[in-house]
Amino acid sequence: MNEDKKTNTGGLDTAPDFENFEKADVSEELLEEANGKYRDLKGFPRYLAFGIAVATTLIIFYTAFAGVFLPMVQRSIIICSMSALTFLWCPTTKKSKFDRSKVPVYDWIMVAMSIFSFVWTVSNNERFMTRVPFASEIQTLDYVVALALVFMIIEVGRRTLGISISIITLAFIAYAFLGPYCPAMFRYKGITLAKFVEQTYLTTEGMFGSLTGMAATLLFGFLAFGTFLQCVGADKYFMDICISVAGRRRGGPAKVAVISSAAMGTISGSSIANVVTTGTLTIPMMKKTGYTAEEAGAIETCASTGGQIMPPIMGTGAFILAETVGVPYSDVCFVSIIPAILFYIAIYFLVDLIARKRNLHGLPASDIRPLKQTMHAGGVFFIPILILVVLLVLGYTPFLSGVGCALLILLIGQIRKDTRVSAKKIVFALEDCAKSLMSIGGVIFCASLIVSMINITGLMMKTSAIILSFSQGKLWLTLLLVALIAYILGMGLPISTSYIILATLSAPAIVSLGVDMLVVHLTIFWFTQLATITPPVCMTAFAAAGIAQGQPMKTGFTALKMGFTFYYVPVLFVYSQLINGAWWVQCIIAVFAIIAIYFLGTFTEKYFMGDLGNIQRFTGLAIFAVIYFMMFDGLTMPMRGALLALAVALIASLYIVQKKKQQAAA
Repeated sequence: MNEDKKTNTGGLDTAPDFENFEKADVSEELLEEANGKYRDLKGFPRYLAFGIAVATTLIIFYTAFAGVFLPMVQRSIIICSMSALTFLWCPTTKKSKFDRSKVPVYDWIMVAMSIFSFVWTVSNNERFMTRVPFASEIQTLDYVVALALVFMIIEVGRRTLGISISIITLAFIAYAFLGPYCPAMFRYKGITLAKFVEQTYLTTEGMFGSLTGMAATLLFGFLAFGTFLQCVGADKYFMDICISVAGRRRGGPAKVAVISSAAMGTISGSSIANVVTTGTLTIPMMKKTGYTAEEAGAIETCASTGGQIMPPIMGTGAFILAETVGVPYSDVCFVSIIPAILFYIAIYFLVDLIARKRNLHGLPASDIRPLKQTMHAGGVFFIPILILVVLLVLGYTPFLSGVGCALLILLIGQIRKDTRVSAKKIVFALEDCAKSLMSIGGVIFCASLIVSMINITGLMMKTSAIILSFSQGKLWLTLLLVALIAYILGMGLPISTSYIILATLSAPAIVSLGVDMLVVHLTIFWFTQLATITPPVCMTAFAAAGIAQGQPMKTGFTALKMGFTFYYVPVLFVYSQLINGAWWVQCIIAVFAIIAIYFLGTFTEKYFMGDLGNIQRFTGLAIFAVIYFMMFDGLTMPMRGALLALAVALIASLYIVQKKKQQAAA
């Protein structure tokens, strides 16, 4: 049963055509990192995996309209089906060759255990609901199924994400049992095996917790939305439109990368997948027009990472954020709009300054299709995205909105010949929905166990107390510590896992200092993006460097310079009303933030109306600093007025000096 690889492009006058643009070769390792490496199954294993995947997708779609099942039933569907699919599709290790085309006996045992665990959980659901937690008797098979599921979840995490998340999960479980032997500040009385089984399996506080519930509903709906957009070829149309919009502009390919990555982030939600998808086209174009390999890789890195924070479909961590804070996902999207726009404006300014400095031109007009033509071909795919936003605004559940708009995409695709897909391809898209969830299921399931262990041991309060002790109750120092921890965690863990651990352990400390809960979690979510662009471990930058054939570390440091927004914008969440003030206040702050961002760009690129000397360069940095601190809460109007006057004076002086240089050069 092989997937239909034929691409439906229809007539040449409407379908995307990138033949005029050179595409970079992508190594097998990068493709594995972006898309995962699966076994080449044939025969019964292939049919079984296909059947489980499609059945899971259809069941979840059904619950979007008919109503979800009881919590443990709905969530056990996801855990057990994703576990079975992992043991069928994913080899034991990435480098192992003996099990690439067949399923070993031990994986068949795990598949059988996944199915048995599902049957046992569903058939005993009524008993689980009526028993008294931590008091009623635990049956022998409860122990067996609970421990088997914990083992399988940890193994699913290892196969889909790597050994680091499994080690972290085991460390938290070990702490729960070995608490009495830990240092005084972390000492805990410990738990018994019975209590462990109660917490992780027999209640909805462990593996069947709210995070798994989120994965089994709204996250699955949005993954289906992105999968179906790719199924009908919307990603190619979006890229074509972006080239038409920005390709002819100064430094056009870099601006195409910024805009297309923002759009593709809406579909993929993965920075590395975004780099591989858009970077293979945009990076060669950037290099061809004058950007260095490291600059091209860094631009694509930052633009792709921004997809994690760009509404309406943000990274997995944003869904977890909404679930953790207890607010609608739509609220997270709305407060993220302005910060996400600021992030992309910052990158846009930088690539424009580089283009001005080097007099880089855009793409030849002959290589670019007219915007009217590309919008006619692919503009129809903006309709589901707009409807999704409208449904969220009107208060419909994200689960129903995501699934409904996913199905709408297929309907729209069938209307026109050049976007029509076959029934066979639609069925394989249903399979891809399950594959998408499987690839991040390890994060969700392991995180559920981690959060469960943190809650039962009281580690959250211990860690918060330690952070406050080190920071001496100072908010700025607390934020600095949290950012540092986020960076360290991000070196070895996926963004979502880093966010879950850090938010659970450190958010109470920041909240205790008087910061709003949603603001705290959004700040932490932004901090967890740091490791993707900050050396020495910045996998997204390394992926882009591989495509650009540039130096990985130099690409990483260039990405750090271009993505510095991740460092200073989150501070504005806490110290200003950028995301929680009145709409007009947010707009005013956003305008000043844009001005500040531009002059920070003049400092980093040493350019403003011409090359900048050291004095003029640091004048740009001073303008940024003055405007930045002017946006902070707690300042009196006279203080703000004085800072504004100083900023205007500095801008005027910089303009006059650079204007004189221009006149002298003329």
